[in-house]
Amino acid sequence: MTGCSGTEEDIESGFEDRRIISLMPSNTEILVELGLETNLVGVTSEDNYPESVANDASITKFNTFELDAEKMIALEPTHILGHESSSPYYEDTLKQVSESTGAEVLVVEEAKSISGIYDSIKAIGEFINEKTAAEWLNDDIERKVNVQNSVFENRDEEARVFIHISSDPELYTAGTETFIDDALSEIHVENAFDDIDGYAAISPEAVIERNPTEVVSIMGLGDEELEEALSGIPGIEGHELDDPKNQCNIEPDLLARPGPRIADGLRAVGRCIYE
Repeated sequence: MTGCSGTEEDIESGFEDRRIISLMPSNTEILVELGLETNLVGVTSEDNYPESVANDASITKFNTFELDAEKMIALEPTHILGHESSSPYYEDTLKQVSESTGAEVLVVEEAKSISGIYDSIKAIGEFINEKTAAEWLNDDIERKVNVQNSVFENRDEEARVFIHISSDPELYTAGTETFIDDALSEIHVENAFDDIDGYAAISPEAVIERNPTEVVSIMGLGDEELEEALSGIPGIEGHELDDPKNQCNIEPDLLARPGPRIADGLRAVGRCIYE
């Protein structure tokens, strides 16, 4: 993580003057859980949760890949939160805005595990000088994840899943060194593609070769849409994945965002697979 914490003057003022721009939906969700929703002055156009942020016309919405430096400067931000995954697109812009406004900048590292999510929350808490709130939030998330771990343990067999991230133009999945893979292991789910690193394109044939028992899709497709998308995989006819009962559609943001709702995502996956 990069960046620095607030000044002593901020601490003495009670933070009432903090004006925060968040350039990653997961960061926004974390800030809201830390009690800083009213301090948000800018988020991305992809921010859809909570609805109170998405629907707040007083919060400026930015296209992450086409940031308007002048519009950002006009908001007079004190803190800007970026993310490692998209920072190459706006690094120079954030430098310009920071130099013009004096805003502090934190680029949150990409989480590659559940513990990485906790690290992100801790770093954001330190950056905004809400360390205690961050500790409480991490404790709460960890407790909820442990509950899901307990609920879905002691199964006769662990599920072996294909994590379906994208179908068009290529099939994409999550391998090791991803928080999705690590999170699913918390509910005793085996990743059929645990032999690849990161988020990678795969061949349709590779899916059948690894013989997963279920598919967990985070594309946001309807049930019929998912069934149709999977029907194009060679060899799927007669395979377990061809049975709609083994096709799990999960609300994408619950499992795809490394943030406070990860336990909700695990509950949704566990219920679909095991119940």
